[in-house]
Amino acid sequence: MFMQIHRSFTASLFVIILFGLILGCGSSDDGPVSPVQVDTEPPAIPRGVRSITGDDWVMVEWFPNGEADLAGYKIWRDDNGDEEFDLLGEVSPDSSSDVGRFSFVDEGVINGRTYSYAVSAVDYDGNESELSPEQVFDTPRPSGNNVTLNDFNLIPDRSGFDFSQPARGAITWDLPATDVYFGFDAAVSVPYLYSDNLTELQDMGYHEYFDEVDVSPVRGFTTEFVELIAGHVYTLLTPDRNFAKIHVIVVSETAITFDWAYQIDPDNPQLAPRRP
Repeated sequence: MFMQIHRSFTASLFVIILFGLILGCGSSDDGPVSPVQVDTEPPAIPRGVRSITGDDWVMVEWFPNGEADLAGYKIWRDDNGDEEFDLLGEVSPDSSSDVGRFSFVDEGVINGRTYSYAVSAVDYDGNESELSPEQVFDTPRPSGNNVTLNDFNLIPDRSGFDFSQPARGAITWDLPATDVYFGFDAAVSVPYLYSDNLTELQDMGYHEYFDEVDVSPVRGFTTEFVELIAGHVYTLLTPDRNFAKIHVIVVSETAITFDWAYQIDPDNPQLAPRRP
């Protein structure tokens, strides 16, 4: 009789303990466990993408994104005009040296060849935006600084310049290859930039920085001569349909000193200064 009571008590106790364990496993002091939230939202598409043309380089700029989890940007380049972009480089979100703008310099380019650029944004979870929608094309070109031409009436063999052969420096004013030459008209006390080979000229006004005129107009030119003023930028169109420009640094009765840029791709008006 005692053994039956003991066995019944033991079985009941086991059931009570087991039930308590089951209840204990189903509860937690921290409450119910929430599902893990996975971020699948990509950053906004970068905006304001533009390029600055250089001599064997192209600078790509864009406006910054505002996401708190932004990891950086990817810069893409199309070499063939088929809208097949290849990854060119990456930029971190804290690398901007210009307030309000981010930039990337592409130094793997060839003067006279046209490239297309786009930018995407990436967050820390690996989500990536679509490519920027702007049509950004650029063609790098040669440039130079501090060319001095003398008055053709005083030193005729050091008064002209041929943009297609800039390494020659100042040349004779009346050669067939001479695009422009300098002269001072004493009768009216005005310095002029002349052309006898049908190079067209246009005064773009005063500019503190050469890259403020990044693209040449395609119309509105004059021929034969234009008055020279220090600080002014002048765009030119040679007989071979190549655009060029100069920035007058110093001009006097006897000489002119200027910086220049020349687009070797015909009919392409993209121009900018040498990279600092």
